[in-house]
Amino acid sequence: MKQKLLCGVDIGGTKLAAALYQQSGEQVLRLEIHDHVDLANDAFTERVVSLVEELFERAGISAKEVVGVGIGFAGHVRFKEGVIITTSNFRIPFKNYPLKAKIEEALKLPVVVDNDANAQAYGEFRFGAGRHTEDMVFLTVSSGIGAGIILDKRLIRGVTGTAGEIGHTIVKYDSDVYCTCGNPGCLMALSSGIFFPELFRRKLEAGLRTETGITPETVDRVNGKLIAAGFAEKDPVCTAIVKESAEIVGIGIYNLFAMLNPEAVILGGGLMNLGPEYLQMIQESFLSHVHDMMYDRLEILNAELGSDSGLIGAAALPLEQGYE
Repeated sequence: MKQKLLCGVDIGGTKLAAALYQQSGEQVLRLEIHDHVDLANDAFTERVVSLVEELFERAGISAKEVVGVGIGFAGHVRFKEGVIITTSNFRIPFKNYPLKAKIEEALKLPVVVDNDANAQAYGEFRFGAGRHTEDMVFLTVSSGIGAGIILDKRLIRGVTGTAGEIGHTIVKYDSDVYCTCGNPGCLMALSSGIFFPELFRRKLEAGLRTETGITPETVDRVNGKLIAAGFAEKDPVCTAIVKESAEIVGIGIYNLFAMLNPEAVILGGGLMNLGPEYLQMIQESFLSHVHDMMYDRLEILNAELGSDSGLIGAAALPLEQGYE
């Protein structure tokens, strides 16, 4: 009997993508749009539905030929109900919005909604760098930092669905850098892209020089690309920020190791484009903290699936939930 296809949707503030895959992970068809960004919640949801319907039509299939629809969403998700609790990077935010119920009603298919880090984690687990593991953590290191946790081949979501918010763990309690969550010294605040302007300003005020042309008055121009370019040119400020970011991420991985003892931590997200030296610094930071606590090797690896890890991972979520 022919296996049903997998259907995944990746919903972000600027990109909406949908794709069909074979259960082996081979892509059948992919569509991407950007005309959803200014839509109110219900109209936004209707656009998701219409994109999935267009995907089926172009592929020449019916809804009966897919397992279900898996959705990776950039926000906090109450998993069991498929309700979007909050979002931070949508022009019109979602709050306590029943996305799963609305899309199931429209498509007449099982729908699984999860946050994007969990979708990315499951993609790497089934088809990417974690496919030979049973216990792994996917860590996205980008404008923010989040994690998807897989233990005994199952995603760990917690009572609400928000497990894995490693970026909001406090790694320096006496820091005066405050995170978006309101706490000082969060891992995210000390190492992720959204805080690079603030970290850059502090380096300048401490007397560190830069060849980038950035001044304390123009730090709002600082972004990941500028830091990467400066790091490549050995700019003192950019190099210091990258080194400290790697140190803090390594501490975060140590904390994950101490709590979960996984086989591997898979690193993805935009900051991993800083290159092999950044990965090596993260690995060295972890090893400098683990001492004699590690009895079996923890692998710290780059993700393999690139920007579509969340899409293929979302597509496989109905399988993770037992749909066939």
